[in-house]
Amino acid sequence: MGRVSNWCARTAAIGGTWLLAAPGVSLAEPAAAPAGLQPYTARYQVSYRGLNGGEIESSFKRGAVAGQWQYETRVFPTLLARVAISSHAHELSVIQATATGVRPLSFNFDDGSTDAAKDVRLNYDWQALTVTGSVEGKPVSLTITPGTHDTSSVQAAMIQELLAGRKPQGFRIITGGKLREYRYWPEGKQQVMTPYGQVETEVWSSQRTGSNRVTKTWHAASLGYVPVQAIQYRKGNPEVQMKLVKLKRG
Repeated sequence: MGRVSNWCARTAAIGGTWLLAAPGVSLAEPAAAPAGLQPYTARYQVSYRGLNGGEIESSFKRGAVAGQWQYETRVFPTLLARVAISSHAHELSVIQATATGVRPLSFNFDDGSTDAAKDVRLNYDWQALTVTGSVEGKPVSLTITPGTHDTSSVQAAMIQELLAGRKPQGFRIITGGKLREYRYWPEGKQQVMTPYGQVETEVWSSQRTGSNRVTKTWHAASLGYVPVQAIQYRKGNPEVQMKLVKLKRG
């Protein structure tokens, strides 16, 4: 999950960065799944062990260059959750998406304070196969391979895979300034109640190698595989949860 989403792990969320490809839909009836990624704005209610932590809003829009997209996440924490994260914190990623796949171009996290000690800046050079920047005040320089992602771009990659009818088995993701392996696996289908009525979802789980946390995400095909729910489990016990409360195109 992204830096904004780390608030979730500590207080009341899983992370807004698994939200992508939401099409325009009406409250009366879900729209048919789109052929590709679509612009959207989505808001999610977040909680930690049953305690309300506020909301996360994510927007996904086309960039100035053809094939580029911008993905931004902002938080609206409760008064209690503001101890862990500022209401001014935000995350912005630029990615490149084609029919053959997704790759990140840059990733930026601002914790909302005047101190840059917790900020993250990553820039990708796909010709040199390197990522450079800084993570929480420390310089980062990594050698990457095709298919490497950050915590935002991997969400687009996952949606793109599902839209193409593929079943990903894992991704290499940059977290904490390091390259880490994440395993993904399907867990069947399930009906989930949403603001748009009951929808059928594909349930996917993911886990970092060596971690005792598993994140389970419910993707609704009728909503363009936008996640409508996610739960993070630690040692098998649910800790943080996100539920879709609003979805708008544009």
